[in-house]
Amino acid sequence: MNPQSSPDAVPAGGFFTAAANYGVAAPRPRLLLVTLMLIALCILLITAIDFAFLSERVNFTLSMTEVKATTYEALRANEMNTILFVTAVMGGVLALIAFGRGWARWVWLLVCMLAGSALALIWVALMFQYAPGAAMIKCAVYVMLVVLSCLLFAPSSNAWFRQLKELRNNPRRQAATPAAWQSAAPADGKAYDPYAPPGGLSGVSGAALAPVVLPPRPLTATAGLGLCVLASLAGMVISLIYMPDVLAAQSVALGTGMMKNLVYGSLIVGTVIVMLLMYFIARASNVARWIWLVLAIIGFFNSINAFKTAFVVSTLYGSLAVITQLIVLAGTILLFVPASNQWVRDTAQARRP
Repeated sequence: MNPQSSPDAVPAGGFFTAAANYGVAAPRPRLLLVTLMLIALCILLITAIDFAFLSERVNFTLSMTEVKATTYEALRANEMNTILFVTAVMGGVLALIAFGRGWARWVWLLVCMLAGSALALIWVALMFQYAPGAAMIKCAVYVMLVVLSCLLFAPSSNAWFRQLKELRNNPRRQAATPAAWQSAAPADGKAYDPYAPPGGLSGVSGAALAPVVLPPRPLTATAGLGLCVLASLAGMVISLIYMPDVLAAQSVALGTGMMKNLVYGSLIVGTVIVMLLMYFIARASNVARWIWLVLAIIGFFNSINAFKTAFVVSTLYGSLAVITQLIVLAGTILLFVPASNQWVRDTAQARRP
């Protein structure tokens, strides 16, 4: 067994080997790889069900809130963007897990599973009113997601995440050949143990450590990050100020109960997610950069309908919404210009042996 691999790492050859080794310093365990694929399938299935019954969902919402029929298209667009946003967030967190970010498992557990389950239960309970068969399928998928989420914390997965963290903290240890890992022993004389706590690689000899010098962040990437952060914070403040007027324009009462908490909580959670993505983009994370691009594209299409409502509420609000969206667009473009792309590639290369 290659000591760099987890106990149930995928053997050489075939599609699973390519998937297990893609983008990581050590092969993903078979259990983790299958779990990630099944979770991705569950996300796609939930999204497909939501889109298949989107019209029924909108009609049911209209009947419950007694909104005028003229707001059907706006409500449908909002529901569609909500579905896409939730799918993108879940897919983004799953991608971070797949690329060895152990903390993303806790984000998945706390945000997508625990907090998300509360919203999912509300949506499924309502879905039983207009599509009971689809609601039963979604319940089964959610139960499967809970079971699969527990498998993300299996011993072999924990060992793999610890190993990747060790390698990230000491990138030059990746230069050691398998033979060196097999022949070398830690200082305490014990054999390599993949389940050992962090620090178990520190005694390996024969892998000379060299300081890792990361390339400086270019002006384009710094400016792009600044613009995206500025626009996101400004957008949250503007939305908090004008949200009661926006909902009133759509004949939706903000109230003081669950609806109010849900609206303001969504704004705050969305801003926190953006700040986390900006943090990892600032550290040259290509995965976070592409997750941000997907969210920015969804936000752009959402803004097309949002601008109409914004100008109905207030000319000032509509103008500010357009300006913040243009700033986000400019910042996103700066994150993907050649200089920024080269910085991400050079940083990734510097972290390799």
